[in-house]
Amino acid sequence: MQDKIIKVGFCVAYDWELLKKSVPRIYDHADIICLSLDKNRKSWSGNTFVFDSQAFYAWVHAIDKNEKITILEEDFYQEGLQPIQNDNHQRKAMAAFLGKGGWHIQIDSDEYFFDFSSFKNYLLAINSNPTGEEKAINICCNWISLFKQTKTGFLFVHNRPDEYETMPFATNVPEYLNARHNSHFNHISPFFVLHETWARGEDQLWEKINSWGHDKDFLSKESYFSLWKCLDEYNYNYVKNIHPLKSTVWQALEYVPRIEVDEVIDWLKKSGLLKLNWLSLRIQNNRIVQGLRQRLGY
Repeated sequence: MQDKIIKVGFCVAYDWELLKKSVPRIYDHADIICLSLDKNRKSWSGNTFVFDSQAFYAWVHAIDKNEKITILEEDFYQEGLQPIQNDNHQRKAMAAFLGKGGWHIQIDSDEYFFDFSSFKNYLLAINSNPTGEEKAINICCNWISLFKQTKTGFLFVHNRPDEYETMPFATNVPEYLNARHNSHFNHISPFFVLHETWARGEDQLWEKINSWGHDKDFLSKESYFSLWKCLDEYNYNYVKNIHPLKSTVWQALEYVPRIEVDEVIDWLKKSGLLKLNWLSLRIQNNRIVQGLRQRLGY
């Protein structure tokens, strides 16, 4: 796969239909796409999930006009391992399948790039053809997390411009130690990704809470789920610091009066709410400064 530079991998499970919104946003700009799926239809927590294989394969066939997609089916659930360890196992398997070299990009089914074409160009400007031998680096994006869908729109996470929640999406050396996190230097890019995350129906969200890599990290899944059910477009502004694992990661909620993903992204682009602190970004992307912050515990 030496001629494949932009390598994109997706972990596929019970919520595979969200791929219908995420894959089209990256398809034209990827060189190869890997969809990895547990062959026994088990989640990282070991729960068996319902999966319409016929519909899934039919959708892949319909969208894959340029024959970029490969489906990797293996046993990604290993009994005795923690959910996050099985998460790591699946991501490492995709990276091994896609091979050394190029930019390895991992996207979850519920993540939708605002502008993947520009993100690709950003990567190629950093290195047009990584061999895998260069100094390791992660390229992170800014997450805009959808918290809940209401009858008229979505509640979404709104942080200060220099405190967005970020996630490593691309790397030249694909090592996965805690989901997509590792010990590589994290370069924060100026790009945004909409994360559907908690904006699901009650049954779907409860399945996610009991199936994802952080299943064991809650203080109380039941208590948090009850809080989520109570929030709507009228009372959201009364809650602050609401992330389920580390509260301050999600500082506040805002409301967007749109119900389709493309409409939400267009509304956010025009809203003026998504602002970057460019000075803070330059400081964060300085290896010396980041190294000092790590040593000092910031």
